[in-house]
Amino acid sequence: MKKPLSLTLFKLTLKKNWKLFVIFFGVLTMYSSVMISMYDPENMQAITAMTEMFPPKLMEAMNFSSGFSDLTGYLASWLYGLLMIGFPLVYSIILGNGLVAREVDSGSIVCLLTTPDSRVTIILTKALYAVLSMVVLMASICILNMVISQAVFPEYFDSDAFLQLNVTVGLANILALSISFFCSSLFNTTRYSLAFGAGIPVMFILFNMLGGASDQAEILKKISIYGWYDPLEIVSGAETAQINLIYIGLIAALLIASVLIFKNKRLPV
Repeated sequence: MKKPLSLTLFKLTLKKNWKLFVIFFGVLTMYSSVMISMYDPENMQAITAMTEMFPPKLMEAMNFSSGFSDLTGYLASWLYGLLMIGFPLVYSIILGNGLVAREVDSGSIVCLLTTPDSRVTIILTKALYAVLSMVVLMASICILNMVISQAVFPEYFDSDAFLQLNVTVGLANILALSISFFCSSLFNTTRYSLAFGAGIPVMFILFNMLGGASDQAEILKKISIYGWYDPLEIVSGAETAQINLIYIGLIAALLIASVLIFKNKRLPV
C-alpha cells in the first residue's frame, strides 16, 4: 500500500519555502505591533480624528470603522479589515504558484516523478504544507497579538472574541490559498497559474471593497469570499459557525479537485 504523504518531500518543501514564511511573518508582526502601539484608551478622540481624515466611502471600502471603544474592536477594524487578508493573500499567491505550477514549468517536477512517491502522494504532501503553513502563520500572529494586547491593555481586550475573529479570517485566507493552489495544479505554466490563482482572489478583494463603498454595488460584496463576514460584528458577538463551515467545505472541495486534477493531468515532461 502506497503511503498518502511523504515526510521527505514535506521537509524538502519546508526547506524551499521557509524564508518566504519568515518574511511574511516578520511583516505581519511589524504591522501588528505598530497598530497595537498606536492604540490609546485614554485618548480615543485621537483615533476618531484619524478616521475622519479618510473619505467615508474609502473607510467603508477598506473595512475601516470608528465604531469601536476597545482594543479588540480597534484591531478588528484597522488590522483585520484589510491588512490581515491583503498580506496573507500575497503569501498565498507566491506559495501556491511555487508549489506546483512553477515546478512543472521549470521541469523540476521530473525529479519528484522519478521517486517512488505517487502523484497523489506528491500533491497531497504539497497541499498539506500549504494549509499548515497558513495555519501556523495566522496562529502565530494571533498568539503574538493576544500576548501583547493582554500584557499592555488587558482591560480593553476580549481574547475570546479576538480568537473567534482569527478563526474566521484564517479560514478565509486558507480558502484564498486553496484557490491559488488549485490554479497551480490546473495549469502547467506560471503565466496562467498566476493569472487565475492571483486574479480570482484579488478580484474578490476588489469586489468586497467596491461593495462596501457603494450601495449600488453591494451585491459584489455578497459574492466575495471576504464579504461574508464583518470583523466588528464578529468581535461584537456575531455567530460565525455557518460561515466557517462554508469556508471549510470550499477549502476541502478545492484541495480534492487539485489532487484529482494533478493525478490525471498530462504533464509536459
